[in-house]
Amino acid sequence: MTTVTAPRDTKTTGKDAPARRRPPTRFEIRDEVPAPGTAEGSYFHYTPAEAAEWLPFSAHKLLKLANAKAIPYVDNGNRIWFSGMNIRAISEQFTVQPFSKAA
Repeated sequence: MTTVTAPRDTKTTGKDAPARRRPPTRFEIRDEVPAPGTAEGSYFHYTPAEAAEWLPFSAHKLLKLANAKAIPYVDNGNRIWFSGMNIRAISEQFTVQPFSKAA
């Protein structure tokens, strides 16, 4: 009885190649990203470029503030991400409240 096994190197190229799942780059903006204020967006991990769409900062500024530990962010090994809760916290952190008038 002989058994047939698949070859060890099963790399495929061209049209038949399976799509590899890779994380987005820090300046990549994906399609159909949930809003940070929604239940789905609270725990979604946004790239700095995607987070910059919701904040008054550029992606470079967000990376600079995160590296300085001045804003909340998600440290996932070698990448910086922002959850929806982080985006809301950053927005609240830089919100200036008006003075109240003393009567």
